Amino acid sequence: MLIARLAHAMRINQQRAAAIAERKTRRVKKIAVEVLKKNFRWLDLPLEQANKIACRVGSVETSEKMALQLARVAHIVAEYSERKGGLLMHGALAEWHGTGVILAGPGGVGKTTASKRLPSTWRSLSDDTALIVKAPDGSYWAHPWPTWSRYRKGDMSGSWDVQAAVKLGAIFMLSKSKRDQAFPLPVRQAISELVDVSGQSFNILANGMDLGAIRRINLMRFHNAVALAKKIPIYRLEISLKGKFWQDIEKVLASLR
Repeated sequence: MLIARLAHAMRINQQRAAAIAERKTRRVKKIAVEVLKKNFRWLDLPLEQANKIACRVGSVETSEKMALQLARVAHIVAEYSERKGGLLMHGALAEWHGTGVILAGPGGVGKTTASKRLPSTWRSLSDDTALIVKAPDGSYWAHPWPTWSRYRKGDMSGSWDVQAAVKLGAIFMLSKSKRDQAFPLPVRQAISELVDVSGQSFNILANGMDLGAIRRINLMRFHNAVALAKKIPIYRLEISLKGKFWQDIEKVLASLR
């Protein structure tokens, strides 16, 4: 049941997975999951051995527990990308004319609402979390990621095409305001906020983990955030309740071309 739920949430099917494996055989990793009937605490993320990652997860008897185990298994995929310079972050992913934009920020700042307010010229890909992947050429691509909080609340109907990717153009850190405006963040502040929003996507999973493992993962994320901030423009985006904030984003993207 866990694997079926994961396949639905991440829009994975056998035919598509087989096609990808045929094209990228050396990059495909197998994940073997053992579901236990009792609670199980991760001290560290599972290690890869001979192109295979074996992991154990705890009980899935409630929607909250199911969501936690789904997030854990999915995080194995995310962590593999983070080891190569990527970053899983708390932010909504949207696309405008082929360019990806992440609307980031803490819970309650309005990421989901902002995603829903985008006009038809935009395409909303996820409303809570996005996985940034660093390509071999140094460019950054963003993938939509499931909103596991919906699953924790019992709504397991949502699904996100995590294998889809859009080239990342900019990241906008949201804040509520009486008027709409966007302005660039200083690099140090941008790095600090990147570390914060990436940490939010890991906090629940880190509960119970070994402190040494948490420090190692956080240090890796910090270095990835530094590299990302030097490559991708990061802005503060102040949004009002009824304004057309996306026009400010479009102006920024137009200026970056």
